[in-house]
Amino acid sequence: MKTSRLFLFALLSVAMVFLYSCNEEEEPEVSSFVGEWVITKATISEPMTLTTNEIGDIAIPANVEITSMIQDALLGAIECEPANSIIELLEDFSIVISCSTSMDEINAGTWEEQSATVIVLNLNATAVPSSGTGVVLTVTDVSISGSTLTGSTSVPVSKEMLAGIVALMTQGQATLDMEATPDAVPMSFTIELEKQ
Repeated sequence: MKTSRLFLFALLSVAMVFLYSCNEEEEPEVSSFVGEWVITKATISEPMTLTTNEIGDIAIPANVEITSMIQDALLGAIECEPANSIIELLEDFSIVISCSTSMDEINAGTWEEQSATVIVLNLNATAVPSSGTGVVLTVTDVSISGSTLTGSTSVPVSKEMLAGIVALMTQGQATLDMEATPDAVPMSFTIELEKQ
């Protein structure tokens, strides 16, 4: 009798352990890219040459800071100071752009993690109205150190934006030759974002 009770107790214990372990579901791993990000720095990574009306070709060297231009281009759809403009990458792979000082936010598209070092941001026309159809940013060489994400990308830049670069670089002394410049010129740059 004592043996049968011991056997029954052992059998129930094993069954309880088995049933308990079946109920434990592994939580899916959340990408390190998920979260709220603020663009803190952008610099041209490859030199460019632009044609002006007054002085001919001018070289735009690498390492020129273009942070405000990139913030305006990617975050301009929402009225907010760039330092308060947030790009939120959600677990469902959607992107929301919002302002931390107001209730304004827009659905800005989708994102995907192609690898630990490559993410793709599919920004829709609502997020980047000047594009007409949206912009796909493939960010490569991505690394996260602490709360800082850095990477490299290339984006087509409109003539109007390039005209602003020429005006800044020449202190208003030259204007972009709009006839010689294509509608969009690819610009390679590095970008840095800070997780909030």
